[in-house]
Amino acid sequence: MDSFTYSWYLRGLVFAAEILLATSLVHWIRSSLRGYPEPWSFFLKIISYGGAAALISAWIEIKYSFNLSSLQQTAPELVNRYGTWFSLLNNLSASAIEELAKYVVAIFTIYSARHIHKLSDAIVYMILIGIGFSLVEDLVYSLAPDVYTPYRILSFFLHSGTSAIIGFALGRSLSGLAHRFEMIWSMLGAIGLHAAYNLSVTLQDGQLSFILTVLIVIYITLQIFVLFRLAVLEEYRLGHRFAGQTTQRLLNL
Repeated sequence: MDSFTYSWYLRGLVFAAEILLATSLVHWIRSSLRGYPEPWSFFLKIISYGGAAALISAWIEIKYSFNLSSLQQTAPELVNRYGTWFSLLNNLSASAIEELAKYVVAIFTIYSARHIHKLSDAIVYMILIGIGFSLVEDLVYSLAPDVYTPYRILSFFLHSGTSAIIGFALGRSLSGLAHRFEMIWSMLGAIGLHAAYNLSVTLQDGQLSFILTVLIVIYITLQIFVLFRLAVLEEYRLGHRFAGQTTQRLLNL
């Protein structure tokens, strides 16, 4: 098998693994909606909207980020002096755009349709949006010849995890347990973890890059289950049911 064939074989294998992971996670999510199972068509709709958010985010990032390759040719002195800052700004802005895109999708798909019955529902539906986002993003990235494919499977957990952070804060806001500033802090936390992941992937030291990236992904993945557990404990403690929440209240967060 030549290197070109092996490269595409590896890409297909990684994406197939992501599909398997996504299916398993969706099954877990559906079983977690205790007493309120939604139809599969609704789940697929949420995932597809998450994918659409990925495409829109990619377009914004490509159109408005600093093109360092082009700047290196037109203004090399500027790049030599501020290139690191340009890269950091690209990283931070990309993280912010992607997390905000997932939040917007949540507001106009899940919550406006009043599908949130419990605090934990907000987490699991946000994870679905993250799954759709990561699947489309990774499919697009897999077409680029210079992308190290195995890293893409880690981004699957990244998007699911940062989405869970946002979902937890949204659920608490819905229940009246949190002030709107908690939503802001959760968004900043999701953006910060996303940016840390992006930075670790781009480190020049390959071994250090791999170790840091894996550690960040493990942390993000574990906090999915921690946040879900905390949400369930809050539900049992307060006995809250969220049926009947209005879109207006959500838009006022």
